[in-house]
Amino acid sequence: MKNLFILLFIFFFVSCSQRYSPEIEAVLNQAGNNRSELEKVLKHYSKNPADSLKLKAAEFLIVNMPGKYSEYYDAPWNDIAAVYWTKSFNKQKTLNAYQLSKKIIREDVKYITADYLINNIELSFKVWQETPWGKHIPFDTFCEEILPYRVSTEPLENWREKALASFADPYRDFLKDASMTSVNACIKINSLLPRFNLIEDFPAMTYSQLMASAKGYYDNRTALAIFSMRALGIPVTFDITLRWSETPISATGHSWNSVRDSAGNHLSFMGAESNPIQDHLGNTLLKNKVYRRMFAKQGHIHTEIQHIPPELRDNIMDISIEYTDMTDIEIPVKYQSKIQSGYAYLASQHNLEWHPVASGETDGKTIRYRAVGKNNLYLPVHYINDVQTPAGDPFWLDNNGKIYYYSSGSQDSLFTLTGISRNTNSYKMAILNGVIEGSQTQDFTDSVVLHTFINLLVRSGQSITIPVHDDYQSIRWKSSLTGYCTAASISFYKTDDNNLSESSMKTSVSTSLRDSWSSTIFSQPKYISKIKYTVFDNFSKNSDNPNLEYELYCYAKGGWTSLGKQTEKNDTLIYTAPSKALFYLRNVTLDKSGYMFCIRDGKPKFL
Repeated sequence: MKNLFILLFIFFFVSCSQRYSPEIEAVLNQAGNNRSELEKVLKHYSKNPADSLKLKAAEFLIVNMPGKYSEYYDAPWNDIAAVYWTKSFNKQKTLNAYQLSKKIIREDVKYITADYLINNIELSFKVWQETPWGKHIPFDTFCEEILPYRVSTEPLENWREKALASFADPYRDFLKDASMTSVNACIKINSLLPRFNLIEDFPAMTYSQLMASAKGYYDNRTALAIFSMRALGIPVTFDITLRWSETPISATGHSWNSVRDSAGNHLSFMGAESNPIQDHLGNTLLKNKVYRRMFAKQGHIHTEIQHIPPELRDNIMDISIEYTDMTDIEIPVKYQSKIQSGYAYLASQHNLEWHPVASGETDGKTIRYRAVGKNNLYLPVHYINDVQTPAGDPFWLDNNGKIYYYSSGSQDSLFTLTGISRNTNSYKMAILNGVIEGSQTQDFTDSVVLHTFINLLVRSGQSITIPVHDDYQSIRWKSSLTGYCTAASISFYKTDDNNLSESSMKTSVSTSLRDSWSSTIFSQPKYISKIKYTVFDNFSKNSDNPNLEYELYCYAKGGWTSLGKQTEKNDTLIYTAPSKALFYLRNVTLDKSGYMFCIRDGKPKFL
């Protein structure tokens, strides 16, 4: 009897001490004093067997909570503080002027409350279960694309109630229409979101801040779409490319949204801008890889964290196979690593630096990469103990999936760079079929086409004779490619030697992806016979810089080597260098970022 009592006691003790799974218990231990708040949620949904699915949802949120946090400034007016945070301000001056303290980080696991989590779960289930399309959303999709209580590192707020209140009327209409789909609902809500003023350097903002300011960059617009639509039960994701492949925007990545349809497919769109099926930067510009930010931990690279580049450590899932212009490739390992992690990476360049964008498996002899973007320049690299080293030579992956390697070991040859000007592919395509329009009104309601660009070769400093002379109140350069206006400046002439005063002009620029132009509105109608223009081009000349100095770099032995500086003569540079190497040409005079190129058939080919 005594032994039986001991066994029962041990069983009771073990049962009580192991009420939660090891994963849950590990998070509860991290919570410290906040453990009781997380346990309240688990106990709340353990009482009623009918809440078993909600319990699983709670466990999903708690297991994946570590690493998530709020980032904000402790100010009495914190709800609107982010509205004033733009790159046009000196940040320290802004902090001082508005009496903002230092940035504060609050980990969710240590600060989140039971009431907040329970409220989030209840509202998520409500919209999932009552919307007409909810029956097509499986539980695992619900957990990732509707349930999460945050999007990024924004301060937490009750955004679900606020969004439901903001879109109460369309939501009621959705519930009345049994045929309503998630895609159609997405289109409806997206059309109601405020149009954004593109400004960089905004922090992660709350739903309220985003709706009130309508300012920020693509991440902010993507976040607003997620807040608004998930609150209404519309399954929407946060998709990203770590780096665009087109200079100069390759310095950063890009983000956009996707909505899941009833068949389980994801249709991409740009929140507060373009709808599913329509073109936007995420599905038109060249990308090296595409990822989806997930709430759950991914662990897609199975090696020690110090062998994984920081860019690929986030909770991201590779969805590149959902996009065209992707292909699988194999690369031979030219330079071995001292430690074999089983992985090697692909890096993309910007300003003489290589940034990892993709992972591949390797056996030490070959590296296999799945679904990488075509028409891209890459460098295979090892990443061991937080140190990046080359695994091979740089290469270009062309539109047909063919690989061109660039080696500095080739024989030196003489080559000439003439007519030094290069616009990126996107800028070039924006020029082609773009137009200059004139109007006798300020809103261009009666605009007429004054000139159409039929060639890609457009050089700054050229002039256009207007075929139809007239008095114009406003002039604009309208791009043929949404999101890109290539006009840097435009000057207007009444006659060949009569330049209209700049002081009489008011210039405005549209950066909407639906329409992109640069316009000038005169104080009163002006007679115009000629236009001179400059375009965005890092190598453009102007009257202040008739002779520009350049510096040429060559990639060799795992790094960049300068081949010297030259001042152009008659728009020409002459260098002697390895014929099959990779080069980078930088404008020293204008201190502009440069361009990659190789030599093909004795001529430079920009990449």
